[in-house]
Amino acid sequence: MDLLAQMLSQEIYRVFLVFVRVAAAVGFLPGFGEFAVPVRVRLAIAGVVALSLAPTVPGLPAAMPGHAAGILQQFAGEILIGAFLGLGAKLFLAALQVTGTLAAQAIGLANPFAIEGAGFEGGSVLSGTLVIAGLAAIFAADVHYVMLDALARSYGTWPVAEWPDAGLLAGRYAQLVAATFRLGVGMATPFLVFGVLFNLALGLVNRVMPAMPVFFVGTPVMLIAGLLIVMTTAAAIVGAFLTALGGWLAGG
Repeated sequence: MDLLAQMLSQEIYRVFLVFVRVAAAVGFLPGFGEFAVPVRVRLAIAGVVALSLAPTVPGLPAAMPGHAAGILQQFAGEILIGAFLGLGAKLFLAALQVTGTLAAQAIGLANPFAIEGAGFEGGSVLSGTLVIAGLAAIFAADVHYVMLDALARSYGTWPVAEWPDAGLLAGRYAQLVAATFRLGVGMATPFLVFGVLFNLALGLVNRVMPAMPVFFVGTPVMLIAGLLIVMTTAAAIVGAFLTALGGWLAGG
């Protein structure tokens, strides 16, 4: 009976070790880790995924560590890896927010009192729209399955119950922050070019006709032209976001 209880405790510990990494990732992954998703739902998703992955995870420890410090170290390592995967994917969603914020500033839709509906502070109506469109596209294009596949493949890169190289993770995360910020600015390039050219044109008109109320005449034109650019480029922006996110998940 003692042997059976010991074996059962070991199996529970192994599954829980997988659950720790999965729960840390699901808590931050786009779509799964949004503020609108209740914590209980996230834990339920993490539990189902962990139970599915546990039989296939290589290198699970044969026995529990004999002291609490060893258990805490293994859990901390799994949380660190899971948080890296979840926050890494979340950065691509933040790139959409950067694109929307820059675009809104360029076409005159930036409002400091706008309510951001996608979990980011200091956003705009346009950035919230792009982020929600990106979340919908993730599930419509089945990219959430790629997220779970990347989570399963992470055990080949970072073995279970082993402390990861924190310096390596920090370096890769810093590179990812730079890459996603460049992605966000790159997707906003049409709006930035339009903003520069339009404001230059307004400045020239103001020099030619100083008595003309340039602001009142130019603002509606800027809004209409900017919204036309949004309608033209929105599909390409969301497509570039999905491509970048899928590429990172497939390569990570």
